[in-house]
Amino acid sequence: MARKYNNFRVGGSPQKVTDDYAVWTNDLLGKVIASKTVIQPGKSTLGHQLVNSDVVYVIVNGRGIMEVVEYMNSKEGHGSDPSRGIGHKDSYALTAGDVILVESGDYVKVVNESDHDQLTYLRVFDREGWRQ
Repeated sequence: MARKYNNFRVGGSPQKVTDDYAVWTNDLLGKVIASKTVIQPGKSTLGHQLVNSDVVYVIVNGRGIMEVVEYMNSKEGHGSDPSRGIGHKDSYALTAGDVILVESGDYVKVVNESDHDQLTYLRVFDREGWRQ
């Protein structure tokens, strides 16, 4: 196998671990980052605003809710400065197999609704929006 593919998996030791969730990230590729998040039963991510990055979420297992806030600070309704107010706020049910597209500038929080099972999702996003 080629040497550059020694680190081609999203796995190994997680880059971030809390009591609520763990995140594994791989930055091998030049243009996109891939990560995996596992949320414990009844817990959630802290939530964050996507800056300089569109994100594809792929729900691998579990069920939950994705809370999304769209800010009104550009002609398109998206952007990184929330000072102009909320344009739209909603939540969406998540189940295994769902693929969710979220635009740069939106705020996202994922909640695991299960009392027993973990919720796992993969993210693929622009390198420019990566916060290490």
